[in-house]
Order: sequence, then C-alpha cells, then structure tokens
Amino acid sequence: MRPFLSPHRCPRCEIRRPLCFCSFIPQLNLATRVTILMHTSEEQLTSNTARLAAKALVHSEVRIHGRRDQPMSGDGLTLPNFTSLVLFPSSRALELTPEFVAALDRPVHLIVPDANWRQTTKFARQDPAIAGIRQVKLPFGAPSEYALRTQRDPSNLCTLEAIARAIGCLESREAQAVLEKLLGILVERTLWSRGQISAKLCTIAGIPSEAMR
Repeated sequence: MRPFLSPHRCPRCEIRRPLCFCSFIPQLNLATRVTILMHTSEEQLTSNTARLAAKALVHSEVRIHGRRDQPMSGDGLTLPNFTSLVLFPSSRALELTPEFVAALDRPVHLIVPDANWRQTTKFARQDPAIAGIRQVKLPFGAPSEYALRTQRDPSNLCTLEAIARAIGCLESREAQAVLEKLLGILVERTLWSRGQISAKLCTIAGIPSEAMR
C-alpha cells in the first residue's frame, strides 16, 4: 500500500473500499512493453490513472521522476529486440498510423510521461533519459471521456486513455477496448463517491448496493 493512501481505500484500485473494482482489472499479456514515467506530484493523487494502467498491463512498470534527492534512472529505457518510442505529441513526433506501425520490425517499448502538460513538456524536452528516443503521437480521435479532472484542452487525454489508444494502434483494438472499459468503471465509481452520479446510474454500472448507503 502507498504510505499516504487512506486505510478507507482499497490498496490496489485505490477507491473507497465499498466501491472496489479490483475484480475488473484485467491482466493483459501483450507484446508491447510500457514504461510510465510519473512525475512525483502525481504519486499521491487518487485520480491518477497511470498506476491503474500498469496494474492492467503485465509487461509494464512505473518510474518516478522529479524527486530532488532521487533522480530517475534511465537504465532499460532502450531494450534489445525492442523499438523504444516516447508517447508525446511534439512538433517532431510521428503519428501512429497503420503504415508507421507496419514498418516496425520489432515489438515496441512504449515510454509514457505522466504529469500535467507543463511538467510533461519540460521533461520530454530536457531529460537526458529519453533524449534521442523517437517521439510518437496518437491519431486524432474522439474527445476524452475522463471526467475526474478539468483539462486545459478538450483533446487532451488521461494517461490510461492515451496508453489504451496507443495499444490499439500498435497491437490490438480489443485490448484498447478492455482498457477503456476499465477507465469507464474508474470514472463512474469515482463520480459516485463524489456525489456526482445518481444511484440509478450507479446500479446500472454495477456498483455494489452497500456502497450506496
């Protein structure tokens, strides 16, 4: 359990215990490896979706950056027999089109910065750990369905959403759908816990009745 997580929350899915959705967290064993580079400011936020993505993806890890006394290691960000790509929509990023993906001759190691936009931009431009690794971006898609934070730009996606869409481009639309369903469960249950969703909709979503008392 994270040391700053309330004992009233599930230690795995991190939501209030009566709303626990651990049984819905899949274990996707994909060829694509995912490394999430989380800014330290995200560590204590229960609305963070990157940790949930890592729990659903067997070949994944979370590394923390931004700690003054503990620099993030760049070891293993480039792996033998994998093509490392950084998911960041810079002006030089290449779009994950079917043609781009078809030209890849090795499985992908997808490196995903996880922070607010300002932090991510600074990190992607300046951190030597990912300097020189090719940057990629998602094709234009539907608006975000993540309703737990206010976005500065409607086209912005939460980390789990971005990973899901990247997996859909790189490997499997079915895996993308599984991850997006998981995000939907997180959003529905968190909104209910905040009093922003009706008991009727909560019942439709499958939230346990005891959580509504």
